[in-house]
Amino acid sequence: MTTADTGKVRIHNKEYLTVALRVTQFRDTCHGWCIATEIVHRDDETVVMKASIFDETGVLKATGHSEEKRASSQINKTSALENAETSAIGRALAALGFVGTEFASADEVANAIGQQKAFSAPHKPSDGAMESLEVDMQTVVRETAKEVSAYMDSHNVAKALEWLEAANFTAEAKVACWALISAPHRSAIKKYQDGKKAVEGLKNMKDDIPV
Repeated sequence: MTTADTGKVRIHNKEYLTVALRVTQFRDTCHGWCIATEIVHRDDETVVMKASIFDETGVLKATGHSEEKRASSQINKTSALENAETSAIGRALAALGFVGTEFASADEVANAIGQQKAFSAPHKPSDGAMESLEVDMQTVVRETAKEVSAYMDSHNVAKALEWLEAANFTAEAKVACWALISAPHRSAIKKYQDGKKAVEGLKNMKDDIPV
């Protein structure tokens, strides 16, 4: 059954409730009660949120905390605070008794699984190379890679290498451009480039031999 149908999720044979379902159950059950959230800590790396639940007389009944690392996932780069707030609310409601078979919410578990996959995925040398460039340079890099690929498709390796060398890219731009070119094309260009260097090396050796 999907979360949209029931608000319940089974992960590894355990039942988790979404925060949305916990909030709905709370509103239906605890009339006059309220949930308040506050930012405990926030900087360029980490966000810590606290959620507090008060009854109709203002007495604190439960709290929940949550921490999110901005670099832990793609969504946290822009929404770490929102994710931390949702998790904190879910944990406060769990402390109040709104749980499935597990204390953590389905949202919290899904987020943790996503972060594990992100950290376990192999990182390539080209990761982040394009993002480190100015927007205008990104355009130049993409156009260069497109031209190089077109020459390679027509089996003109010499012209492809000429385009790459004429671009005179910085190290970051070279990595970004190289990542946009297919592996077979990169291999062919590298092989041609190595052969070209070998020929030039032999020529230089002949020029150095005294007559």
